Amino acid sequence: MIDYKVGFVGSGNMAHAIMKGVIHGQVIAPDNIYVFDIDKQKLSDMQKEYGIHPAESNVELAEKCDMLLLAVKPGIVGRVLDQIKNVLRPEQMIVSIAAGWSTAKLRAGIERRARVLKVMPNTPAMVGAGVMVFSKDNDLDEEQLENLKTFFSANGLVLMLEEDKMFATTGISGTIPACVSMYIEALADGGVSNGLTREFALQVAAQAVMGSAKMVLESEKHPGILKDQVCTPAGTTIEAVVSLEEDGFRGTVIRACNRCTRKSYEMLNK
Repeated sequence: MIDYKVGFVGSGNMAHAIMKGVIHGQVIAPDNIYVFDIDKQKLSDMQKEYGIHPAESNVELAEKCDMLLLAVKPGIVGRVLDQIKNVLRPEQMIVSIAAGWSTAKLRAGIERRARVLKVMPNTPAMVGAGVMVFSKDNDLDEEQLENLKTFFSANGLVLMLEEDKMFATTGISGTIPACVSMYIEALADGGVSNGLTREFALQVAAQAVMGSAKMVLESEKHPGILKDQVCTPAGTTIEAVVSLEEDGFRGTVIRACNRCTRKSYEMLNK
C-alpha cells in the first residue's frame, strides 16, 4: 500500500473512477485521500461511500498532500495552478489528467515549484480496464514513478510514451469507449432486427466485443490472423467482413482516430 496523502482536485467521472480503483484495489487507504470540489453534496456523498476527507479548498489540498491529481476541466486548470503554486513544495507531485495541458505548460503554470507528470486515462478505468499513459517527459524520481505506476495500475494498463506521441494515443484510447459503445449498440440493433430482445442482443454484443479484445491481448496474434481464423470459405463471417469493407469500415475508423488526434493538438494550442 502506498503511504502518500493524495489530493483530488475535482470529483468528476474520471476522478471518481480512479479513486474507486485505488481504494478497492487497496493501493491507498481512504484515510489518505482528500478531495475538493465546489459541489459540497458530491463531497459529502463520497465521504459516506469511501471514507475520504473533504477539503475546504485547493490550497488545503496542496498544503496537506504529497500528490495532487488535477481532474478538472482544462479551462479551470490555470485557475487552480494560480491558487496553489505559492504553497507547493519541491518534492510534491502534480499529476494532470486534463486535456490540452502539456508538461511544459504545467511546469510554467506552477513556476516549476513541484514535480509534474501528465497522464492520459480513458473511461474504462471505471471498471479497472482503462489505459493510463504516462508522459516520459516528467519530473518524478524513480521511486515516485514506480509508486504512481502502482497507483494507476488499479485502473488498468499503465504505459509510458514520449509526450509528442500522446496525441495519437488519444485518437485511439480516448475515442474507443464512445466508438465501441456505438458499435455494440449497432450490433444489438442488428440482433433486434432479426428477432432478438434488446437485453439479450446487448449482452451478446458486449460479451463478444470484450472476448474478442481479450483474444487479441492474450493470444498475442495479429488481429488479421484472428479474423482469418473465423472466416471460413463461403461462410457467414466472411459475408459480414465483405459488407464492412464495401462500406469503408476501416477507413472510417482511421479517419475518426485522425480527427480526434487533430482535435487534441488544437486544444493544446488554444
